[in-house]
Amino acid sequence: MRQRCYNDFKLVKETETDGFIYGEITNHFYFENGDACISGDGFVQAPDGSRAGIIWGLAKEPSISVCIEPEVDRWGVYEIVFIKPIKTMDDLILNFRTVLPLLKEAYKNAYSK
Repeated sequence: MRQRCYNDFKLVKETETDGFIYGEITNHFYFENGDACISGDGFVQAPDGSRAGIIWGLAKEPSISVCIEPEVDRWGVYEIVFIKPIKTMDDLILNFRTVLPLLKEAYKNAYSK
């Protein structure tokens, strides 16, 4: 297992899906622009405990792009698109599960290099 980063931030256990868990950097329930969170920072922990950074915003379709290639302490930093503003835990879970196939592919690609 690679060294872990983001140790000062909490995992959101409710998001756990297929062994992947979303970690919160930005407080997703602090609504600076109205009644929902529309962008932020987080991370994802893979089943083996390794982690990657996430920078997220909103659009109609989920997407992912590489911001920082895999490094010793993380399997990259990715800009992802959530499909729904976050008002509740259910919104966060839905968004995470919607982008999870893209994150799984990024994880697999990081370890195949």
